[in-house]
Amino acid sequence: MKLRCWRYKQAHIGFPLIVILFVLADAGSAIADKLHHQLQVRLIPAQSHISVVDVIQFPANTESAEFSLGSSLSLKTPGVEHVVLGESSDGHTRHYRINRLPAQGKVQLVYQGNISTHGSRGPFDMPDALLGPEGLYLDGSSHWIPRFTDHPFYTFSLNVNQPSGWELVSQGKRSRHGDHVSFEMTKPQDDIYLLGGPYRRYERMHQGVEIVVYLFDDDAELADAYLDASAGYISLYSDWIGPYPYRKFAVVENRWQTGYGMPSFTLLGSRVIRLPFILQTSLPHEIVHNWWGNAVYIDYASGNWSEGLTAYMSDHFNDEQQGRGSEYRRKALERYANYAAEQHDFALADFSSRHDDASQAVGYSKSMMLFHMIRENAGDERFNRGIRQLWQRYQFEPVDFPTVIRQLHPGGDEEHRVFIEQWLQRAGAPELALEQVELSKIAEGYLLTFAVSQRQPGPAYDLQVPVELALNNAGQVRREVVSLTEKHATFTLQSKQRPVTVSLDPDYDVFRLLHPLERPSSLGRLFGSGRQVLVLPASAGSEQMEAWRQLATAWAKRYDNVETVKDTDIDELPADASVWLLGWENSLLDRYRERFSAPRQRIGDNSVSLGGSQYRSTDHAVVVLDADNSRQPLGFIGAADPAEIALMGRKLPHYSSYGMLVFTRPGVDNILKRHMQVKFSPMMRELPD
Repeated sequence: MKLRCWRYKQAHIGFPLIVILFVLADAGSAIADKLHHQLQVRLIPAQSHISVVDVIQFPANTESAEFSLGSSLSLKTPGVEHVVLGESSDGHTRHYRINRLPAQGKVQLVYQGNISTHGSRGPFDMPDALLGPEGLYLDGSSHWIPRFTDHPFYTFSLNVNQPSGWELVSQGKRSRHGDHVSFEMTKPQDDIYLLGGPYRRYERMHQGVEIVVYLFDDDAELADAYLDASAGYISLYSDWIGPYPYRKFAVVENRWQTGYGMPSFTLLGSRVIRLPFILQTSLPHEIVHNWWGNAVYIDYASGNWSEGLTAYMSDHFNDEQQGRGSEYRRKALERYANYAAEQHDFALADFSSRHDDASQAVGYSKSMMLFHMIRENAGDERFNRGIRQLWQRYQFEPVDFPTVIRQLHPGGDEEHRVFIEQWLQRAGAPELALEQVELSKIAEGYLLTFAVSQRQPGPAYDLQVPVELALNNAGQVRREVVSLTEKHATFTLQSKQRPVTVSLDPDYDVFRLLHPLERPSSLGRLFGSGRQVLVLPASAGSEQMEAWRQLATAWAKRYDNVETVKDTDIDELPADASVWLLGWENSLLDRYRERFSAPRQRIGDNSVSLGGSQYRSTDHAVVVLDADNSRQPLGFIGAADPAEIALMGRKLPHYSSYGMLVFTRPGVDNILKRHMQVKFSPMMRELPD
């Protein structure tokens, strides 16, 4: 039996600007061919006001420059003339050109104005820019620094007045100068982040890296947990990939429930940061991004490779070390089958960032599986050597997806061409079938004959497919790998001992479309179906009905397959849709109650019995799915209080892999969650005597 373990050491202007002159030893010549910003910034949070002096050193032989800046900021360019080219279509940025730069290539930009919020970012409703008494958040999309068309990467030094009671965070080496803070960054960056607020600061040095935790309230125990874990991960990944690329790593609490990773720090929401599993999931993921994405940059023209590689080396690695690697991969394939395969699929080369469940399924799950297949083909030693070489060759440079593959994948030009074409440039997935299984007795033992088909539309994939034989000796397993290059191929295996079963890809090592019977009943299966019908309880009170309609509206914004109907308007459930029965009062519940029945599971009139425990509607909200995954998915949501229903609407999409949930009232805190089990897989056959 092949052991699936990676071998690593586990490491547990007209404004008062106070100018402070500071000279950085290597700032002016940090990287000669990169633009350099020297920024002096003054913040007035009470007025949402910012004022900046930016001394920009252009690379040699730069004659002119075009850039954009927030339209709310008034600009002066002492010593040179600038031309206004126009504004962006949304009016948030203004475009400029300096036709002739001074001979030495140095220009001073002086600008000031108010920072305005124009919208929110991601699914967290976090403002796209913030400067006020409550805090500060600025990045490139806030348009607070000039963005130069021909200079996407740059170094910088940054000096900022620190408002009383605040701490400030940015990339680079930090130092204090009275009531000012400076940051020095000599490595090329594609953005400058500036955050601040009334933080309590905790810090520790580890192997020359400053590890910091910023919390809104005193919580030394929580800070210590993140300091300890961060130190361990930095040691682990430095040994694995190469030296940690920054002077610091910081964990920064955020009022919005984010999980963002920036160069040298991560921004975690106040509730997120206190979830115990974040220390084993989001934290290592964001730390690994300091190598992939925030140090080896992404050339987006051929797709974002960073999320898949980061997920593989953090999330997947953690589960694999705990013996759950195959389960992690199965869930990744589930996400793809639920959210992308049916109607929202696209080529991995077209993935830039996550914006919905389908893009996550392709850009994270499919990409992660791609790197797993490369490692399975290359072996641990070759794969790990490629990882170290990728880091050594391309740090602080943009790299495209094909280059990453060529660096890690064994073989020559033709192997790389085939791999890139079928996994990056082609949408979809192979759909495998195990067929024509026969076992015969021969003089040397037994001869197993079987066929493997690819049932997907279009040409065959070039695949290495694991095959596992369970032998008659208890617990003994034989594992082989077959090469599949056609839509249909027949294979033979000889064994001295009698095989009892044969399984195709039992550990989910191949990116493929799961057979429907391999996919358990889950919330994700309902959410991702081609048509999702929510059946409202007509007898519900007006406040309850309004809450159910709000839930439906919220889901319709997230999923484009949502329909609503009242229980009094239908006689039978649609055969071509997944269906939600909403509310204890739903008149269809009696008719379909048995579909939710399973061993030690039953829905009563106002309660659910699960595993010998009873959960009453007066104290709990419940979600129960039909456990039979061979039928069209059917789910029931039992909730009564309108506020509770609204919370369920926001929470349930985050429990997509589960088939059974119980929440307490009030507050809707989860106290029970269970995965449904797959009773039969067509990828496995029992072999008759």
